[in-house]
Amino acid sequence: MRRKILFSAIAILFFVTSAKLQDTLVSAFFGLDNGLPGLLCNQPGSLLDGMPVNFKFPLDASSLSETDFEVLDSLGNIHTPICAFLAPANENGENRTVLLLGEFGTAVTNPPVEVRVVGDLFTTDTLSGESACSEIINLNGINSTNVIPLDDGPSLFFAQRIDGNLNECSLGTQTIQVAWNGGITPHISGDTESDLFQYYIGYSDSSGVLIPHVPISIADINDNDNFHQLCFSTSDEIVKISMMANTVEDPNQDPNLYSEIDVSSCTPLTSIEENLFEKGYKIYPNPFSDEIFVENLLVDEYFIIYDLLGQIITEGKYSGTIKVPETKSSIYYLTILNNTNQITFKLIRR
Repeated sequence: MRRKILFSAIAILFFVTSAKLQDTLVSAFFGLDNGLPGLLCNQPGSLLDGMPVNFKFPLDASSLSETDFEVLDSLGNIHTPICAFLAPANENGENRTVLLLGEFGTAVTNPPVEVRVVGDLFTTDTLSGESACSEIINLNGINSTNVIPLDDGPSLFFAQRIDGNLNECSLGTQTIQVAWNGGITPHISGDTESDLFQYYIGYSDSSGVLIPHVPISIADINDNDNFHQLCFSTSDEIVKISMMANTVEDPNQDPNLYSEIDVSSCTPLTSIEENLFEKGYKIYPNPFSDEIFVENLLVDEYFIIYDLLGQIITEGKYSGTIKVPETKSSIYYLTILNNTNQITFKLIRR
């Protein structure tokens, strides 16, 4: 019975975790084909492709490396970027777009079709003032086949409500941060970036009816990244953002199609049912290095520690401390169970 409960827990966790991890890499954009100077990657005299790769949650800059990524082209060739940056979208509350530079294929005849994370790239907890919560997750192993072709125009990939020190709006009652899948500039002749607010529309929801609201201004502009902050005067909660077509363009002068995005809300990764019996335990230290202590574990209860893929790291009866075999820094799960019940806790290994 105990094994049946455990495998049920692992199956639920694996399904939920895998789905959410894959959902974390939202899109990649073949933004420039031989359009960026190689000097950016200490390759003077060469021209490089540019590919913004967009994530739902912010990334830990200290874990970012060009070797974390592989790009597959339509002929089956695998390319490793020459360099990778969070810049220019590296302000607090951003850090969701990685700019990859290198050779990733050729527009039309052999474009990139897939981006893979093959190194230990970690998300980071979101800052105070952000509504879209995150957890520290190792993204190693995720991939995206949603590579936007060079000739396609830009589109929105993210929107969230922000406040506190992250809010740059000087007017209004609520601020929505939006992000595009690549850098954008105004497409309409004579407009500047500060004019774009009049083309954004935010929607509130009243009993299933979307009510449009035009922001009164726009902030976080003229810094050459893919983020804007929309300043709204309405007290109604904004749940969706849209931008009309032919309003902004990418570095190839491709205009956008109509684009819309739901405003993100907090969606924690952990969804193992935690109310099967009371949490009368104290688990420490967490984050841990090589061992864990569990207070109030009963003599007939069993423990199992497993990784994000559901692979068992260690298991047994508790005898004062749990020695954890050497594994990489990541998220792990501790399940405590007896013959009828179970409970699961998230662990973080330093």
